[in-house]
Amino acid sequence: MGHKKILHFFKNKKMNAITAKDVIKWQNEIMAYRNEKGKPYSPTYLKTIHNQLSAIFNHAIKYYDLKSNPAAKAGNMGDKDGAEVEFWTKEEYTKFSDVMMDKPLSFYAFEVLYWCGIRVGELLALTPEDFDLKNSTLRINKSYQRIGKRDIITDPKTKKSKRIIKMPRFLCEEIEEYINMLYGIKPTDRMFTVTKSYLHHEMRRGAKEAGVKLIVELAVKQGVTEQLKATNQMKWVCMMNNIKAQAEEIIYAEIVYVRGKVK
Repeated sequence: MGHKKILHFFKNKKMNAITAKDVIKWQNEIMAYRNEKGKPYSPTYLKTIHNQLSAIFNHAIKYYDLKSNPAAKAGNMGDKDGAEVEFWTKEEYTKFSDVMMDKPLSFYAFEVLYWCGIRVGELLALTPEDFDLKNSTLRINKSYQRIGKRDIITDPKTKKSKRIIKMPRFLCEEIEEYINMLYGIKPTDRMFTVTKSYLHHEMRRGAKEAGVKLIVELAVKQGVTEQLKATNQMKWVCMMNNIKAQAEEIIYAEIVYVRGKVK
């Protein structure tokens, strides 16, 4: 996780004492890293962890009166776009979903991810009351993370992250079936009581058994958009393009770090 590389370098400094020069030293250390095969971090990963650091400073500016963001002053590192992201075609996803049917929770979780194009954290926070099955809509207004032994539910960081997604009718029927399988579940109970690591493991398992390429988490949303384009459902394509929420998720451990360092 990128936050570990951030905390390791800056753990002995107060946030208001970190300068742009310090950030540049940290960048140089990260960019100089090589694994046992002599390979550095990818440009996309470098940009990601820099953005994480910058997000921490922005959080401190907004809520703890930090004066400036030294990460912004130092400038970013890595590649903005990175390698082209692969996605599943409908045929590939169908093969994958067939494999997932041996575990209902996994099957329904990936159905929502694929057809609704939401983030894993958003999926894991879903409750029955977020689904309006009569009107075929899904409400996204929170995100979930598992930190240590704690379940953390957070509000989205931007207005765009809160949204209503139109669902295909067959997915509404599947979700109704799934909710009925969850004995005693309350409207505010989490429906997918697993972790991100569980879903990543299931994705690897399913891709291997189905004989399809392994994709990254965010490419699930990409696959939705491409599938909608292929079926000419342009109204949905426009909706997907208009709900590109800014990735400002600051994990709980980083928030604790901010609160402890800004004095």
